[in-house]
Amino acid sequence: MYYLSMTIHPPAAEFDNSSNSPLRWEIDLEWAFTQIIAQHDQFAAISAAPMRERIPLLLAAPIGLELMRELQKIDPAQLDEAAQLDFAHLWERCRAWVTAQSTEACAHFITAVTDPPEDRPHRRDGVPVAPGVCVREVAIATGLSESRAAMRILCGEAFAPGAPLARTGAAVRTGRISWEVAEAFVDATLGLTDAQATAVQDRVLPRAISAINPDTGAGDWRSRSWAVKELRRAVLLVDPDSATKRRERARNHRDVSIRPELGTGMAYLTAYLPADEAVSVFLAISALADVRRRNDQKANPDAKPLSWGAARADALVEAMRNALTTYETTGQLPTAHGKIRIEVGVIVDLPTIAHLAEHPGEILGYGPIDPEFARLLTAQADTWRRWLLEPVTGHLIDLGRTKYRPTQELRDYLLAAYPECTRPECTRHSRRADIDHAHEWHDDGTTSADNLHLLCRTDHTDKTTGWSTARINTDGTVTHTSRHGRARTSEPYWKSFADNLVGGRDTQTADTPPF
Repeated sequence: MYYLSMTIHPPAAEFDNSSNSPLRWEIDLEWAFTQIIAQHDQFAAISAAPMRERIPLLLAAPIGLELMRELQKIDPAQLDEAAQLDFAHLWERCRAWVTAQSTEACAHFITAVTDPPEDRPHRRDGVPVAPGVCVREVAIATGLSESRAAMRILCGEAFAPGAPLARTGAAVRTGRISWEVAEAFVDATLGLTDAQATAVQDRVLPRAISAINPDTGAGDWRSRSWAVKELRRAVLLVDPDSATKRRERARNHRDVSIRPELGTGMAYLTAYLPADEAVSVFLAISALADVRRRNDQKANPDAKPLSWGAARADALVEAMRNALTTYETTGQLPTAHGKIRIEVGVIVDLPTIAHLAEHPGEILGYGPIDPEFARLLTAQADTWRRWLLEPVTGHLIDLGRTKYRPTQELRDYLLAAYPECTRPECTRHSRRADIDHAHEWHDDGTTSADNLHLLCRTDHTDKTTGWSTARINTDGTVTHTSRHGRARTSEPYWKSFADNLVGGRDTQTADTPPF
């Protein structure tokens, strides 16, 4: 016995641009059986064809498991260069098809959740997507970021039969557009009414799918950049007020973010501001940079002039330090866990400090740095807080475990022991996190180091409202379990750092330390 499964193409009317075109069709069983037999014969013929002749046949085949099975049988080395490009394109069609199935499953989960909280939705461009705790569970299950998980949910809802972008969903499932273009349709229509979203789709989708021949499957997709431009134009035609609404929505999402450039000890600090304010700030920094360049040229007349880029960067750092000094002097800086915490932590092991080893250091909130840079920073006590680490055990040498009570000493220890929120993959720094009783205080949980850890406000709220639980293990790791049983354990931050220094050696049997 065996099971025969086939993917059935939707009728051509699915892509009809008329306003009365069906978004869902009734499947006649006799017609469906005929299609299954036809597809079986089609793939049987493809499988029997010579390797070099299969690619054109597969381009015309329906997307699904059968196509992927046939692609796995192909040796790319036997294809010419043009056919190898088509081979890669076919796999991308399959990836889009699989992703479409995932979005449908994610959307079904959101629909199935009972008693979801309504006061903390995850938002994308200001538009509510789903309860934040539900989005985080989807992120855990799919291995995606919360932002990408939210996009999966939005696409699953928008591409469902009868939904505003159902025809876009059908186009991606049948290989007529890429997944990236399909996502662009969802992004462009966020915040529009269902009728407006469908009207935007009707203006752009016919041209998007026209790049692929519906009979032979030949052709190359429209790019995402093309789709974004066309969709923006269509949105303005359908909803002329959208530009104003989007500008106001974007203003509410102004932000400053940091992106490490690992391996160089550098990072990108990016500000997302209203255009007028961005220009104003840039002109101010440029004016300060001009002063720095003139002063530098006076002090070093024979040296190469300081570049404008470097001068602006130095001016920005100096302006922020001056502002901090002013606020600190006037007592306006806020405290976190009993102290003003502007310091940045640099982690380094004792042998490296003593020049007995060349182990990487780490900047909290940034990542690994070279040993010489780590030594340089640890010498700057006015800027950096140094945490010395014993390289085999991962023990914090300068913050040892002694006696614990709810004091400033205990808070400082917890912030050092848990530099980030303990939920796995949450990288929010602990200086703005909440100290949480893993075993709740009202259930006789103790205020002690073995029952306290750090959670960001979002994850703390999830735990308090019963959507997750936390358990501190004997090795210092924290196991988080979601409402639906998705359990993950945080890595022991300091022990992981020590293990990286050891390089995988068995620390129990090593005769000497690894330095």
